[in-house]
Amino acid sequence: MEELEIILQNINTLKKFYIEDEWKQKMNLLIDKIINAKKIFVFGVGRSGYVGRSFAMRLMHLGFNSYFVGDTTTPSYEKDDLLILITGSGKTESVLIVAKRAKKINNNIVAIVCECGSIMEFVDITIQLPIKKSNYLPMGTAFEEMVLIFLDLVIAEIMKKLNLDESEIIKRHCNLL
Repeated sequence: MEELEIILQNINTLKKFYIEDEWKQKMNLLIDKIINAKKIFVFGVGRSGYVGRSFAMRLMHLGFNSYFVGDTTTPSYEKDDLLILITGSGKTESVLIVAKRAKKINNNIVAIVCECGSIMEFVDITIQLPIKKSNYLPMGTAFEEMVLIFLDLVIAEIMKKLNLDESEIIKRHCNLL
């Protein structure tokens, strides 16, 4: 029961993105960056990567040119593009390598983190999610759950802003399986 309470407390902190100005500004800035980017690249490692893939897929369903870095269909990253990094520690080596390479191309990089780490030197915006942890929610579990929910809320806000509904998503959903 204690872990469920921690998860519920973590989810409850997401209200900050709707009621506290500093948090609301960061969410709106992320949304504006997504809407204005030519292409959107998302990257994370391990379970953070799975969350990133889900987000990139949903952006594609909304009509954006979105990619998960490392997939075989990933195009080149260019000056008008956006990179969204997901890293709980803010110091995952492969994420830092991607950030460093992207920084040479543009300064349109967002990191979603639990702890800021050395990723800070490469990004334009950091969204730090305040996470409560437990020994029984091992490693990055609480962070990954929060990022998934946070990014789903970002999708919902983009849909509202662009006046899109589920029928738009269904048009772009795989119809071969």
